[in-house]
Amino acid sequence: MARLKGNWLNFWGETDRRYELIFAASLLIAVMLSTVPVLTGIELRQGVQLNDPIFNYLPAHDLSELIFYILYSAIFLGFIFLLPSPERLVIGFEAYTMFVLLRMITMTIVPLEPPHGLIPLVDPVLSFMYTGKPVNKDLFFSGHTATMYLIYLMMPFGIYRKIAFVGVLVMAVSLVFQRVHYTVDVIVAPFFVYSALRIVLRLRQYLGLPDGYEVLRDPRAIEKAS
Repeated sequence: MARLKGNWLNFWGETDRRYELIFAASLLIAVMLSTVPVLTGIELRQGVQLNDPIFNYLPAHDLSELIFYILYSAIFLGFIFLLPSPERLVIGFEAYTMFVLLRMITMTIVPLEPPHGLIPLVDPVLSFMYTGKPVNKDLFFSGHTATMYLIYLMMPFGIYRKIAFVGVLVMAVSLVFQRVHYTVDVIVAPFFVYSALRIVLRLRQYLGLPDGYEVLRDPRAIEKAS
């Protein structure tokens, strides 16, 4: 607890870092709010329904509860593990914002109809945050898989990072079983997340911010953060 407090006091004491955190958190909130009209428009338009051959081998199952608990447990635990490292947490905020922006672009330019046999995903949190109505056409790419993969990337090296990767796989397979995503939606999600993270790290270099590559590369980054 003393180390956690010390890390945040040191971080908050540097004006540039403090402003970066405030800006990153504010931008994330603004981007999340901007998804509401995007999702509303996507639900109203006509898209293309794909023929996913993987569905022939995976019978449809309602895994809403499993998906819900995996996602929000991972978000909560990921936040707890990243909390001792303000720098790592800020990079996570920035990368999440970037992948949400990329996702809004891809959903806009790749109009899809929900998979055949869709079992609506029950997620009261997302329903409350967004339109308040079921959203089924937010398909390409999978936001659930992307979020899980970003948590994996942001975790320090070790057993918990390996567990996070298993969580990514379970989430991806569960979404396909639920028929809320096509297989391609979950397969490409990690590539977009990795690209979002690389864009953020390059932007940090360009803007002269602390080296994000060094923070994420060091397995002891959370212990050393200050």
